Amino acid sequence: MLHRRKALLRAAVPAAALALVLTGCGSDDSDDTADAKPSAQEENKEAADAEEAEDEAPSGPLTVGQKAPGTHEFDMSSGKAQLEITAEKVGTGKNADLTAAGLQESDVKGQYPVFVHFTYTVKSGSGLKEPDFNLKARVLGEGNKPGKKLMAIGADPIKGGCPEERDDDFKVGDTKTLCSTFLLDEGTDVAQVAWAGDVRDPLLWNVE
Repeated sequence: MLHRRKALLRAAVPAAALALVLTGCGSDDSDDTADAKPSAQEENKEAADAEEAEDEAPSGPLTVGQKAPGTHEFDMSSGKAQLEITAEKVGTGKNADLTAAGLQESDVKGQYPVFVHFTYTVKSGSGLKEPDFNLKARVLGEGNKPGKKLMAIGADPIKGGCPEERDDDFKVGDTKTLCSTFLLDEGTDVAQVAWAGDVRDPLLWNVE
């Protein structure tokens, strides 16, 4: 898993956006309440919360088509959204499909397109006009080779790839599928896709 996380970090947004926030340990001052023993009710609640979190946490990689357990947070400038997430399907094309769409052969030499479809159900949130939930999507090839996200501005749609028309506006309760295109080296099969809401512990799906 550690190698996968490192690969996801290399494929992710700039490192500055991934900086960890370190929380302080507080002062050395204390009072008599600091060592107070929690009540039985508090202990029961903590145990129940821990059990619920354990039930919702993935026990390992899922398979494409499966919904990830629990809900997952996505930060936006307008607030936060809580999402149910499914890696719906993964498709692939050929290098010739890239050049046929108008991409420069020198830019995509030795690479082929991977089309990743994620389905999102918005459980809560606001300001959901065209949120790029797929910003957290990642692709890993064999040997944890990270795919590069393709931003084909001005190019034609790639044959057999993501649909040209996108319905990107969401409201609470909506379920919609978003598609993104990645590039992998030819000769490297797609092994996994991920949703890296937390790059230290991403959601992973095996591609079978």
